[in-house]
Amino acid sequence: MRWVLAAVVALGTPQAVVGQIADRVAAAEDGVVRFAYQTRQGVEICDQGVRMGERTLWWRSRHGGRGASSCREGLAQVDVTVRNGRVRDVELVGDPSEADARALDLGTVPAEEAARFLLSLADEGGASRDAAEDAVLAAVIADVPEVWRDLLAIARDRTVDGDVRESALFWLGQEAADAATAGLSGVALDQDEDQDVREAAIFALSQRPADEAVPALIEVARTGEELGTRRTAMFWLAQSEDPRVVDFFERVLLGRIR
Repeated sequence: MRWVLAAVVALGTPQAVVGQIADRVAAAEDGVVRFAYQTRQGVEICDQGVRMGERTLWWRSRHGGRGASSCREGLAQVDVTVRNGRVRDVELVGDPSEADARALDLGTVPAEEAARFLLSLADEGGASRDAAEDAVLAAVIADVPEVWRDLLAIARDRTVDGDVRESALFWLGQEAADAATAGLSGVALDQDEDQDVREAAIFALSQRPADEAVPALIEVARTGEELGTRRTAMFWLAQSEDPRVVDFFERVLLGRIR
């Protein structure tokens, strides 16, 4: 799994614990492996979703329903389903009492190790696309510093499935680190990227705080070579009430920006 080494460097986890979860998952061949880890501050695990601050985010669940009647902070619990040696599902367990009783339970593992393993699933060779996408969310909520660096690496890797890259781009847009904006702008303006990936980067930019998002979107709208790229940036700018947006649109309509 190509992300293991990169994640070790970024997350600062000792080399001695590399691969502990991955080894147990690989040994499972067929079955479910469960582990728990500490979540970052402000994260709540609910019956069928995750609450992060004012946002509530939902995921697919084999247990059905979409209620969030019960939420808890602290530990996240994940069930990893393996079929024929490949990860087919990554399930954040909303209600531990409904978790798969047949699972091999690894107990609580360091958050850094959990995030490293989950991000490694971005390599589609080791997991299905859906499992890799769900693993990104599970990694984002882990209590580790600067996970955005690993998300940016995934977003830039053109060997990774496009949907998984778009998921990484979305979460980059939610991260607080200022440096993420520069990385997103680079993807949005990269003419070698697929248009879907560029548009995902533009959306992620739109989710940043206004002081970062507006100048970055204006730059994409002004300098993007593809018409679709500029239109998408214009669309998200139009959702903002920032006075800089109105000034920019006026300059465009007056022909002062080409």
